[in-house]
Parts: sequence; structure tokens; C-alpha cells
Amino acid sequence: MPRGAALVVRFSSLGDVLLAAHLPSFLRMADPGRRVLFVTKERYADILRGHPDLARVYRLAGRGPDAPDPAAPAPFGLSSSLGDLRWALRREGIEEAYDLHQNYRTRRLLGAIRKARRVRAPKHALRRRLMVYAKWTRPEPLPPLLDTYRALAGVAATTPARPWLRDALTEGERARAGARLGADRERTAFLGVGARWETKRWPADRFVALGEQLTHEAGLSPRYLVGPGETAVERELRARLPAERHGEIIQAPFREAAAMASFARVIVSNDSAAMHLGPALGVPAIGIFGSTVPAFGFRPSGPRDRVVEITLGCRPCGVHGRDRCPLGHHRCMREIEPAMVMAAVRGALEHAEARA
Repeated sequence: MPRGAALVVRFSSLGDVLLAAHLPSFLRMADPGRRVLFVTKERYADILRGHPDLARVYRLAGRGPDAPDPAAPAPFGLSSSLGDLRWALRREGIEEAYDLHQNYRTRRLLGAIRKARRVRAPKHALRRRLMVYAKWTRPEPLPPLLDTYRALAGVAATTPARPWLRDALTEGERARAGARLGADRERTAFLGVGARWETKRWPADRFVALGEQLTHEAGLSPRYLVGPGETAVERELRARLPAERHGEIIQAPFREAAAMASFARVIVSNDSAAMHLGPALGVPAIGIFGSTVPAFGFRPSGPRDRVVEITLGCRPCGVHGRDRCPLGHHRCMREIEPAMVMAAVRGALEHAEARA
């Protein structure tokens, strides 16, 4: 008798959805015949389009800041209110529901499928707050989130993460991305310069200096990803790059940016959604951590991945990041030198070449 469907629920944010999208792949590795569904907010659903291990995506219709980009492609899957999604899910024969968000709305949503076994991922919110506000207690580091998802799916801890997003991209998307990158697309280094919170941003001048090292020492071609609304970061990059190199600055819808990043030899990023493109695309990822720490569990954790940070008694200063450094010095980022990040890049590339 075939098993019922599995449902994965993660409403937001973009980085969390990118990570949560590995769980359907792990579930299908454990049971290739499994039918897996996913529920997320409408504004994040497009990144899941074409996911090879998802049978259907349900989108919670957004309003206000959660409304989708009107310039985005036409929506796919069912988009509706919470009440209508509850009705639709009753017809899916769901046997297990993986609640990766665990808030009031997920409880309401899953209340519609009472017979389904509910699986909750540990949130560890208290331990992260202890790391911020009670450092003297020295709480243990949290495991990488992908290890948690492997455990939930019942696959071995050594199971490689499937590059689901690379498999989800269409040939047309990849072709357009390759054309935009130009002849050196196979030598791209993708640099995630932005981050929602100021204290999670490595200074733009350091990224530019790293780009010079990547060019001259590794023969790579840097591309600087700037998120929507990060106008100050973009201005600083433009001020520090010659006019003829302003084309290296990438501003695009996230899925288009992902298609360009799929050509990269390495992704270097602040602790932001761009960092999580690495495992989703099968590209080595270097995470630069400042006010947040890898011990929170969101670090890249593949064998080719690396993290860069410095030890300071004031770190971490927030669970999610802050608008400004509470002490006014932002040493956690300013004291990370480009040479430190370049060393991590070399280690990642050497490991990748040794396994090739």
C-alpha cells in the first residue's frame, strides 16, 4: 500500500526556505516513492518552482510587505488564504506534516489534517538567546540545520545534500544567466555583499579587495550580488569599482541571481540568503560571520564549505543581527581581512579539485 503524502511547512524567510527545501530531497532519498508537498509564503514560492522532489507547492497569499513582486513571472501552484489552504490540504492524503516554522499560523494550518503525524524540528531559540545574553554559561553549539533535516528524514548524517535548486533551473534560465555573465562565466566567483542587518555586512571595500585577490591570485571573475533596496551598498560598490566594471554588480530577482550563481566556482557571502545558495546549487560556500555566529546552526556545512570569523567577547550580539553595532566599533567585521577570506576560498577550491 503506497504511503501518504508528506507536507513540509516553512513560511519564511528566504534563507530559511532555501534550507527547508532540502528536507523534501532527504525525504525522497529515504523513500523514493514519497510524494512531498510544501507550503510557504507567496513571495518565496518562485524559488521552489521546478523543485525535483516536490509534487506541489501551496502558497499562502500575501498582503502588504508579504505581497509578491508584481514584476515576477505568473504564479504557479495554488495561492490562497490560510482558510482555503486548510481545505485544500484535507484532500491530499497527508500522512506526515513537518512543521519547520512552528507559529500560530502553522498550528492553524495543520489543525486541518489532524490525522497526520506532526513532526516538529527543534527550534533551539532558548539556546541561541543564551549564546547572546548569557555567554558565561557556554551553551553548546547547535548542529548545522541540514544535519537536523537529515535526522528528521531518517537518512544518514553523511548523506550529501542534493543541489535541488540547480536541478530546478530551466535550460532557458541557465542560458540567459550564462549570456549575462559572458565568456568567463565558468570562472565566476559570486560575492553576496548585502545582508538585511547592518551588523552582518562585511564592508564593501573588503569585498572589492577580495575581488581583486580572486582575479589576480585565483584567475576568477568576481560578481557582486546586491539585494533589492540595498542602495547604500550598491553606491559604495560603484564608488570603489571603475566605471567599466560596474557590470560586475548584480541586481536581479533572486531566482535570476541563483541562475548566475549556478555557474560559480565559489560563493562568498555574509550570513544571508546568498550563503545558502551554495548547498542548493552544489557550489562551495564561504560564510563570513560577524554579529551572528556559526554556532547558531545556520552555517554552511558541506565538506567544501568554510566559515570565516574572529573571536570577540561581544559576539554574538543578536540572534538575527542588528541595525548597528551596540558598542559602536563593528570589530567583528572590520577586523576580518580579505586575506583571511581568500585563504578559505583556496581551501574550498583545493578540496573541490582534490575530489574531482
